[in-house]
This record gives sequence, C-alpha cells and structure tokens, in this order.
Amino acid sequence: MAQIVTIINFKGGVGKTVTSIELATSLARHFGRKTLLIDLDPQASASFYVMEQDHWKMWKNLRGTSANLFEKRDRSFPIHNAIVPDVLQGKAPVIGFDILPSDPNLIDVDLSLADFFGYTILQHYLDELQNDYDYIICDCPPNFNPVTKNSLWASDAYLIPTVPDFLSTYGIGLLQRAVKKLFPAANQQQRFNGPTLVGIVLTRIKQTNLSSTYSDKVIKDYPNQVFTRTISDSVKVAEAADNRLPISAISKPREKEAELQEQFKELAGEFIQRMQNLHLYQ
Repeated sequence: MAQIVTIINFKGGVGKTVTSIELATSLARHFGRKTLLIDLDPQASASFYVMEQDHWKMWKNLRGTSANLFEKRDRSFPIHNAIVPDVLQGKAPVIGFDILPSDPNLIDVDLSLADFFGYTILQHYLDELQNDYDYIICDCPPNFNPVTKNSLWASDAYLIPTVPDFLSTYGIGLLQRAVKKLFPAANQQQRFNGPTLVGIVLTRIKQTNLSSTYSDKVIKDYPNQVFTRTISDSVKVAEAADNRLPISAISKPREKEAELQEQFKELAGEFIQRMQNLHLYQ
C-alpha cells in the first residue's frame, strides 16, 4: 500500500521542489522504491525539472495533467493515463520514478468543487493508485489553497523543507497549526486526524554563522522533528534543473555532485526510516 506524503512550506524558495524531485529520484534509484511524484504547483517547476518543454506540452495536450483531476464533478478523469512512467528513462539509470505533471491551469481550479466534495477529490484518485507505488509524493504550491488542502487530506504524512533563516523558519509553527485546524470537523465524521509530520528538512545550508544559528534554533524548537541529514546550498542544484536531470540521477557525478547525491541518498534513507516509525498501518 502506498504511503502518501505532502511536501509543503508556505514560503517559496526553501528547496521544496528540489527536495521533492531528489527524494523521489533517490527513493527509486538507491532504494528500489516505486515512487510517484505529483506536481500540484501551477508553476510546474517539478515537471520542468525532469521534462523538456516540448515533451511536457505534448503530454499535457494528449494525456493531461494534475489540473484535470479537479475539472470534472463526476471525478472520471483517467489518472493512470496522465502519469509519465519512468520519466528519467533514457537519460539516467533510474527505474521506478513516475511523475504526474502539472500545468498553469491549476490556478483556475473551480473553488466550488471544494464545496461540493470537501477536500477529497485527490484522495478519490489516489485510492486507485494504492497498489501501484511504495510512495506517492505531492509537491504543493507555497500556499494553503484548495489544491494544497486536497493533498493534505489525501496524505498520511507531510514534510516541511525550510531554509535556516528567520522568514523561512517562522512559518513552521504557523503551518503546523493550519494543518491541525483543517481537520477538526472532519475528525468527527471521517475519523481522520490529518497527516502526521514526518519531519523538517533543513535545506540550502551555508557555512555561515547565520545559517548555523537558525539551524540550531529549529532543532531546539522542534526536537526530534528535524532530519539529521541536511542539504547544502550549491549552484549544482540549479545546473541540474537546467539539464533536466536531478543530482540523484547522475550516473557519474563529479566531486560536488557526488557530495550532494550522497546527501540526498542519506535523506531518502532517513525518510524511509521515519515513515516506518510512524506505524501508519498498524
């Protein structure tokens, strides 16, 4: 049965999409976990991280994107048809990493659907995929719109990437409270307490006193919730996006790429352990 995880932060620029992409890639490549990444951000950054624009445009027109999930009241969109299987095949030795791409039409999601279905639209579709994957990772926009709420409603857990600075870390508690506030009424009807925080990932770490100070503060404020493995700030990440090839997928990484690849591999290993520790299905 697939474990579903929302990756979210209210603030942009915290490495959310990079974390989503590299985690999914490393889970598939280094741990043999069949993983689906669902891009729910209208900017489609995760989609363009691994797909050429022409490929994305063709797929959008012929097969569809995550935006189509929210278009029909009968919830009849064929989600399997829109998933790009083994999206990195032909470019890298990665099997088992699929993606459901996004598109800007997600901005225009019919808000009345939330009134009609609550926030169970995505959950309905993901129920169809439960036996197809080990992990389903949802990359959300930096806001709390109906699409993000749908993702949280469908998820077993959520993960917060954050940069160790004031603005990025300030919103962690706000986000946790927003998640808890989303579910009280639902708890009574559905007996669902909402997704569990699997952890906080410190990203874009720099060798500065400021970065160290805020990293220590997050660890102190959220004991046992911060991943041991942090991710360094590096221009190599931007280069990977330009090349449409995640760091974790590079077959012969150079020195700096190898360091980052090992960091993401360790992050994925810790993620697996933390998810197991949640005892979701016991």
